[in-house]
Amino acid sequence: MTDAGDILKRITEDRDSLSRAFRMIADFLIAEPRAFITSPMRSLAEKIQVSEPTLIRFARHYGYQGLPDLRLAFAMALAASDVAASVNLEPRLKDKEAVNRAAKQAIAAQAFKLTGQDNTLLLDSGSTVQLLAEQLATAPGKTILTTGLNVVLSLRHATQHCLMLPGGMVRIEAMALAGRMAESNLTEMNIDTVYLGADSLHPEHGLSTYGEEEAHLNRAMIRASKRVVVLVDSSKFKSPALHHICNLSDVDIIVSDSNLSPEHRSAIEATSTTLMLADTPPLAIKPKETR
Repeated sequence: MTDAGDILKRITEDRDSLSRAFRMIADFLIAEPRAFITSPMRSLAEKIQVSEPTLIRFARHYGYQGLPDLRLAFAMALAASDVAASVNLEPRLKDKEAVNRAAKQAIAAQAFKLTGQDNTLLLDSGSTVQLLAEQLATAPGKTILTTGLNVVLSLRHATQHCLMLPGGMVRIEAMALAGRMAESNLTEMNIDTVYLGADSLHPEHGLSTYGEEEAHLNRAMIRASKRVVVLVDSSKFKSPALHHICNLSDVDIIVSDSNLSPEHRSAIEATSTTLMLADTPPLAIKPKETR
């Protein structure tokens, strides 16, 4: 798969050699990055005047499984190149939910087994953690604090739980809370386990994420918790994202999937962090090598 930092450069360089339809997509991506990242697929196809299958073929041309993968990589590349602009380019939660969904479901099921010893849980707004919340919907009652409005929706009928929000500013595209109010309220908490996602995980550089506010809040969540469990599918093991969350020494358990490379397995197993792998079918599309 093309590295996130290379995708904008590759598309720009390829522009003149692309087919007419692909060139129209490339021109729109470069001229209207926010609309490309945040528009629903049908609306985006109408704006560019191409078909939805053409958008998918364009993404696969660059080694991605589909449009959501491409848009997440593109958002990450823009964040790295223009920090100020990145705050207005929040990736769509629906894109995050669509990427590697089978692996995320298996990871959530594996992580659910860890919750049995928790009386109090802290859940972030990540797409894999949302799947964990769905598993918790029928679990015995617990106190669950979350920064994710998507988690609240998943647990709204689970009245056996005591569901809490820390307050803060709403990040609409991410369906999440953020800001100083949320961080301040977390300082008063004493949580058994925090379950976190991340945009990238690197054995040497630790966890990192797309947004600065999310990184700040995640660090506050870690400080409030006795145990830190990170849920990341194997595609997240890559170069660090823009904003650092924590080092691996701050993480007790990583739950990933069986597609994780032997190199990354060995690197994690060489640390004090426990690695758990959920059985997952091989990736449907073999990523292309970066040229």
